[in-house]
Parts: sequence; structure tokens; C-alpha cells
Amino acid sequence: MDAGVILGLVAGSVHLASYALYNREMLRGHIRPNTATWILWTFLATMNTASYIVMSQDLAKAATPIAGCAACIVTLGLSAGKGRLSGLNRLDAAVLAIGIAAGLFWWTSRSAAGANLLLQLAFVVSNIPTFNGVWRDPRIERPLPWFGFAAAYMLNLAVVIMRWRGSYADLAYPVVSLAADGGVGVVIVWRGRQLARRRDISR
Repeated sequence: MDAGVILGLVAGSVHLASYALYNREMLRGHIRPNTATWILWTFLATMNTASYIVMSQDLAKAATPIAGCAACIVTLGLSAGKGRLSGLNRLDAAVLAIGIAAGLFWWTSRSAAGANLLLQLAFVVSNIPTFNGVWRDPRIERPLPWFGFAAAYMLNLAVVIMRWRGSYADLAYPVVSLAADGGVGVVIVWRGRQLARRRDISR
């Protein structure tokens, strides 16, 4: 079997394992996600996976988004029972609008690459509340799943480079996701240590 295919399968497996860690924390009550947000992320993940498959024409490269989409559906089902349900805020509405715009753009232009790039913007915007939340209180999330997501995207990026066909658009999804999800993990750890030092000083 081609090394790129094997690495693609490893990347998808790491992605699934990271979601399993996230869902374990949810089931233990350490994380209480907003079900409406996961509905939004599942919609984006489905659109992203479909457009990435069409754009890249390579299932090895698409193994990570495929795994992520499947895991999003499972996480959405779990959050329906363990999470909370609150309405979409203005930022969520903007993310939904970008996702719909990407779908319309894909439909009218037949450009899966253009649609996929728009979806990366939606993912970045959708992560802003997570960054804000862990900045205020890093205890609301656990860093390990986020570093696991980052590891999966790093492997996905390696697969894209190994199976390079000259399409720079193929790089956008793993690069943006690596920066966004890895960034969340870094903020959780760094902010947690910063607040812990402040508490020690104030004693």
C-alpha cells in the first residue's frame, strides 16, 4: 500500500481518537457543549468533506475530513443528551451564512475549491467563541483532544505534500485547522498556567 494512503488512514484514526477523548470528557460532565453549535459544525463538516473530496480527487487526503465529519455526527448525537441547547448568536448566524454562501457558490460556479476556501473562513469564525471561552476560563475544555486534532491535521498536511498535485487549495483545510484547533490547545495550557500563577501570587 502507498505510504501516503497509510498515513492518510493514520491521520483519520488520530482524528477519530481525538473525538473519542472529547466525547469521553463530555460524558463525564467535564464539558457541556451547546448542541446548536454542534448542529452548525456538523453542517460545516459535511459541506467541507464533500467539497474537499471533489476538489482533491484523493481519498487519502480526504481521510481526515471524512473521519471528522463522521465524528461530528456522533458528537452531535451525544451533545443532544449531555449538552445544553441555546439559540445561535450573531456570530453563529454569520458562520451559517458563510456556509450557505459556500454551498451556493459551489452550486453556481461548480468550483469545489472556491467553496472549500469559503468554508475554511467559516471554521475560523466559528472557533472565536471557543477561544474566548477558554481565555476566560481554560477549565471549560481539556487540552488533549485539541492537541489530538492538531496532530491529525499535521499528518493530513503531510499526506497532501506527499501526494502533491500542484493544487494549493488542498493545503488550506489542514493548515487552517491545525492553526485553529492547535491554537485552542495552546491557549488552554498557557492561560491555565497564567491564571494559576496569579492565584498563587494573590495568596
